[in-house]
Amino acid sequence: MSRKLLHTAVVLALSTLLGCSGKKDNVPILVLATDREFGTYTAEILKTEGFKEFRLDSLASVRVNASYLKRFNAIILAESEISPEAQQMIRRYVIQGGNLIAFRPDPELAGLFGIVPEGRSLAEGYIRIDTAAGQGGGLVPGPLQFHGSADIYTPEGCTILATLYTDRATPAGSPAVVTHTFGKGHTAAFLYNLPKSIVFTRQGNPLFAGIEKDGIPGLRGMDLFTDGWVDTTNNIINQADEQMALFSHCVENLHGFSGPLPRFWYFPDTLECLVTLTNDGEYKGESDFESQFRDVDSLGAKMSIYVLDADQVTREWVDKWTARGFEISGHPDDTREAGNPGWHTMDSALSAKKHEIFVRYGLDMHTVVNHWFVWCGRNSGGMQDFGAQARLEERNGIEMDINYAHYDMKSNQGPYYLGTPGTNQGNFTGSGMVMRYADVRGKTINVFQHFNSVYDQQYTESKDPEGFFNCFKGLVDRSLHNEVYSFVSIKAHNDEYYFSKTPLLKMLTYARSLDVPVWTEKNLLDFLKMKDQASMSGMSWKRNTLTFTVLSSVSHPEGLTCMVPLTEGAMEIGNITIGGKDHPIVRRKIKGRDYALVTMAPGVNYEVSAYYR
Repeated sequence: MSRKLLHTAVVLALSTLLGCSGKKDNVPILVLATDREFGTYTAEILKTEGFKEFRLDSLASVRVNASYLKRFNAIILAESEISPEAQQMIRRYVIQGGNLIAFRPDPELAGLFGIVPEGRSLAEGYIRIDTAAGQGGGLVPGPLQFHGSADIYTPEGCTILATLYTDRATPAGSPAVVTHTFGKGHTAAFLYNLPKSIVFTRQGNPLFAGIEKDGIPGLRGMDLFTDGWVDTTNNIINQADEQMALFSHCVENLHGFSGPLPRFWYFPDTLECLVTLTNDGEYKGESDFESQFRDVDSLGAKMSIYVLDADQVTREWVDKWTARGFEISGHPDDTREAGNPGWHTMDSALSAKKHEIFVRYGLDMHTVVNHWFVWCGRNSGGMQDFGAQARLEERNGIEMDINYAHYDMKSNQGPYYLGTPGTNQGNFTGSGMVMRYADVRGKTINVFQHFNSVYDQQYTESKDPEGFFNCFKGLVDRSLHNEVYSFVSIKAHNDEYYFSKTPLLKMLTYARSLDVPVWTEKNLLDFLKMKDQASMSGMSWKRNTLTFTVLSSVSHPEGLTCMVPLTEGAMEIGNITIGGKDHPIVRRKIKGRDYALVTMAPGVNYEVSAYYR
């Protein structure tokens, strides 16, 4: 009997033997993952993409059995070792009508995805998305870098959403992302480890942690992106975010067999870009800061300042500007060991600055930029860990880090190894999103990474004020008009205000003309924490009506927005009610898909109903 006929016979036999019983869970998606190979970082990707309707569990859990799996509309399986019993359980789930997404699946499960293993792999390659396919529609085709290894398979009945490339131009002759129908169920597989690749794209090469690589004095996060780690020609397309968007489309499509799946929008209200402004207050004091603060305030913008020398800044001045919505935080200094920052001395620098800011000003230190961007790359045992600095910040109660910045002047890596400056400067981290760090063991760290994309010193040293403005304009314009969505961060040192004043005020004026707000990092942190805490429950799809509850207990001045799929089959949303009353919606095409955006004030629970006709 041929392999294909045997496969069909097994499917039919199992379908006959197995029933489709089991009560559905209130939570529609189950993520089966451990920290190993960054599997639990899947939860961070889902939350960033606005999906809050999931449960995180492990195949090793005593709860996880065939009956438990049947309660979920879709399962996401992270890269993991799977026992023969677990393999059979997963097969049964799909055959009975379950929907499965897997990252670098066990080759023993290949039949579920319509592929045949070849027993070899490709490391550090690219993918190209088929934008003509349903899930790829509206996305950038690529080539998009991935980090880690992808397994090589021969297609056998699957639909190919993306293909593997060994470099930017050379096809590997193998799929990268596939979908398939198996029994009564549906599957999708990323044949590389997406969560691991996202972490490595955003944080850099873990093998370079704690090693001086770029020849610029001091160990920094940017050392992790040397030796060609980042394909800078992709900086302007946010290549990590495009792959997360493809994953989101797969989640929506597979859940779509059970009805439309709502999620939260990236930005406050219905904004398509948001800007933050920071200032390292290093060798000057409040009399110098005052004029810069007044300039920023006059244009309706706010700013975070990271104070190096608290002796030059009084409590009265801090109280005045925090009352106006500015953020005052600390600028920890471990430059005395900049070439080899250690765990304990960096911990001391952070805790001392945190204590100083609290004693002097009565303020907690929630966000941070280190002097010289010094980045500890080794854990308490001296082992390499590209998340060590973030782990230290978590230990000290810091919740957002802005130490990754675009600065590569006078590097031994060649000119502009982090990417072209000016209008075409983008995000070398591959992402415009603000997401949490992970450590080398795969554990997510409760500290957000916000990339500082518009850094004044890069342009001060090249004497290019127009490039400084154009860098900002390019990022904002692509976020607003090309769906290269970005939380854009500007750095304008007070020491260099003689250089940055004219282009900075031009940036703030430009943002204001486009109704793009300019916030402090603390305000952005508060928004992200609010969005992170909000959830959806009680989802039901009956009689052409989607109902669910938005649970939100943390308030914020700006709105929390739900994205509800505008269409379901041949039907389209006619109206949406909140608490039984019609609510205004904004119709928008996002990454090739149509949504109805519904904005509500956070801090309150809402009963939402979407009526399709």
